[in-house]
This record gives sequence, C-alpha cells and structure tokens, in this order.
Amino acid sequence: MRAERLVAAGSAVLCLLLLLAAVPVRAATILVYHSFGGRSSMSISMAAFAAQLDYLERTGHKVISLDELARCIDEKRNPPEGAVVIAVDDGWSSVMDAYAELKRRNLPFTLFLPMAYVGSAKSPKTLTQADINELKTYPKVTFANHSYSHSPRLTRDAAFAREDIRKSVERFRQVVGHDTKYFAYPYGSTNAAYTQMLEEAGFTYRFVTGFQPVSAQTPVAAIPRIAAHHLSLPMLASVLRDHEAMMARVKPAPATDGPMLSARPPAEKIPRNIE
Repeated sequence: MRAERLVAAGSAVLCLLLLLAAVPVRAATILVYHSFGGRSSMSISMAAFAAQLDYLERTGHKVISLDELARCIDEKRNPPEGAVVIAVDDGWSSVMDAYAELKRRNLPFTLFLPMAYVGSAKSPKTLTQADINELKTYPKVTFANHSYSHSPRLTRDAAFAREDIRKSVERFRQVVGHDTKYFAYPYGSTNAAYTQMLEEAGFTYRFVTGFQPVSAQTPVAAIPRIAAHHLSLPMLASVLRDHEAMMARVKPAPATDGPMLSARPPAEKIPRNIE
C-alpha cells in the first residue's frame, strides 16, 4: 500500500509539473516607432499604424503604460497577458498625428525625446513647445529622455557623454516640467561607462534594441524594444507569437485550420531598430 501511495503521489506531482510547464509565462512587447506619414526609412504611414492598432485590439492585446510595465518589473511579477507598450522616439512633429489616433482610442504611449531638438525654434521638424504643452494635457502620455544630442559620440567619449546627460536632464525639466526615470539609448548603443553615468543621473530604466519580450526577469538596465515601423501585419503577428512562445515552457503546436502565420517570417526580415 505504501508503495502504491508513493507511486500515486509521484504521478500527481508529475501531472502538475507537466500542467505548469504548458502554461505560458506572461510578458510584454515594446513596439517603438519614429515618424508617421513621411517618406523616410524610419516612417510608417498613418494607415499602417492604425491597422496595427486595430490588430492589437482585435487579437485581445492590451496596450499598457510604461509606468505599469516598470511596476511589474519592480515587483518581480509578469505583465498582463498580451501586454504591449507603444513608444515613439525622436520627437518628430508627425508625433501629433499619432497622438490624435492614440488619444481617439484612449491608449497610453511613451515619447522618448532628444532634448537638443524638441521645443526649439532651430529645429522646425520636431515637436514645438506648444505641441509638448498640448501632449501634457493627455494623462496617458509618458515623457522619457533620449539624450541631449542623439550623437554616436555618447559611447566613444566619456566627457562628452557626461556633459550630454547633464544638459539633457536640465533641458528636460525646462521643456517637460519634471524629471524622468526612463532613458532610451540612441541607436541602441551603450557601454559600461555610459550605463554607469546614466544610473548615477537617476535613469533607473534604460532601454535597448532587442527582440526579447519583457518579463519580471528583465534587467532594468537593458529593457528591449523592437522597431515596429516596418512590420507588416503578418510580421507583427509573428513577433507577438514568437514572444509568447519564448515565454512558454512548452511551445504549443501550430494550429492547422485556416491560414497559418509562421513563427519566423520566411520572406521578410524584421528590421533592426535604429533609434
């Protein structure tokens, strides 16, 4: 009887472990954009952007704020199922078109701003101070830092980087009116010295280029984001499905009914995020 009870208990534990192994661990995907409606290689049309937002809504993905994602990381808990964060880099004036669409849908988003350019009369193609003031009236926008100069020298010249950080913090306070704990590395480039300086300046959460999803285990010093401006809807679906599969202990078999989206798009390449 004792042996039979041990076998039964062992079987129950094994079944429980198999069940837990099949349960995916929740994670978030950070989608980053740059400009809207333009002809540059970093731009996405407003129609394509709206179609991506439609897809997220249709498939049950939840757009959450960067603050909510940061709380999840701090509390060592995974984000809500299907969580997506929308970020926009560089502060181009076309952000206002995206803002109108996001506001209409009542969605949160984050702006990573290069502080030498936004709110400056010398940079007419970026957000004006009036634009920033209007954006500040929307409670679901988060303002974040993207350096002062957005220069490649930031990872090559420590003295230049230190001064750039100082000026970016000062200018951010002038333009936005408060400090921020969020920073995205220009071009996704970093090194140990630059990282240390940013941490000392109070930037708790630093964002890099990367394909990985964001979960409770993601280090705050290297939170990955993926460029979304060139993602077709099948590619976006593949990215989101890949992220779900990455976080699953057992990858589910693909469905066979209806059109199937490959986990890795064979004909198209996911673009590198040049920020």
